[in-house]
Amino acid sequence: MKTLILIISSLIFLYAFTINNEDLELDSYKIIKIIDNIEIREYQKLIYTSYTPLNEKDRNNSFRNIASYIFGENDSNQKINMTSPVVIKLHNKNEMAFIMPKEYNLDNLPKPNNKSLEIYEEPSCIKAAIKYSGYSNEKVEAKKIKELSYILEKNKIEHKKNFEVLVYNSPWKIFNRKNEIVVELDLKKKMNSNINKIYLGGGCFWCIEAVFEGIIGVEKVVSGYAGGKIKNPSYKEVSRGLTEHAEVCEISYNNDVISLKEIVKIFFLVHDPTTLNRQGNDVGKHYRSIILFNNQSEKKIIEQHIQEINKSLFDNNITTETKEIKNFYIAEEYHQNYYFENKNEPYCKYVITPKLSKARKELSKYFK
Repeated sequence: MKTLILIISSLIFLYAFTINNEDLELDSYKIIKIIDNIEIREYQKLIYTSYTPLNEKDRNNSFRNIASYIFGENDSNQKINMTSPVVIKLHNKNEMAFIMPKEYNLDNLPKPNNKSLEIYEEPSCIKAAIKYSGYSNEKVEAKKIKELSYILEKNKIEHKKNFEVLVYNSPWKIFNRKNEIVVELDLKKKMNSNINKIYLGGGCFWCIEAVFEGIIGVEKVVSGYAGGKIKNPSYKEVSRGLTEHAEVCEISYNNDVISLKEIVKIFFLVHDPTTLNRQGNDVGKHYRSIILFNNQSEKKIIEQHIQEINKSLFDNNITTETKEIKNFYIAEEYHQNYYFENKNEPYCKYVITPKLSKARKELSKYFK
């Protein structure tokens, strides 16, 4: 049986010369993470005009009905640009949906003359997508759905099973035709229950805070003190070396989006772990490289990563201290979000900004 995708191809050919195709790929979503060969995307609100076939035979009418609407069969006799991709909602009787151009909303979009068409807004959401090229059919789609489901299951990411086929450039492009299978993720419960914390010190906490506040999956960064001997130390006491605390950041992260190993990897790439009690011109024990973990499972991940990189990247010179967190004391209010509140200050401009720019360039896939 021919799939709906092939039906679209043959029907679109009749209209291709009249359509001003607009590719909404970059406007409709942003990539927030890549896992194996799938993209995790955050989609903006989208307005769809759609047609749901009444039965198997009625599928042939899907494109024809919507095409008539965008070619002017509406209450304003207005032509509407056709956008790419065309969406086929496999979970809803192969509903075919066109994304309306971004200048429209539910109020200014022309009303269809055809009452069998539905216009609705889909709220912003998180979806996973897997790409494939060539002509699509039910066998290929089933294979890609299975592959996408396996990767999500392997990474313990739940989804809503509402699979869709996205067709981007058929039939205008003969070779390397682009298709995707997407599915909405069900992250609500885990977003609240799977927030973990780790404590990182790599010199001045202003630097570590500035880097990790921009990392995808990091929910919150708080500057403070840990690893010392007295309770509730002040910045003055810590900076004078009277307490043995280090300047650290409490990193709260969503383990569904970013793993501890990735957090640790970023940490070692944004500071120098080989200079004992020092980062650049910042000298003192409170500037030491340190990771404070919560349990033995975290300790194992951290120490394993250090073993992997110590010889290959740092000539066995890593001095990073690792120890269990006992107490974390939040630093004074003026230290919180310091870089973004004081970008024009000399330390921010000449120390933090270059470090942050380098991190964003070399670790771009991790940044928002």
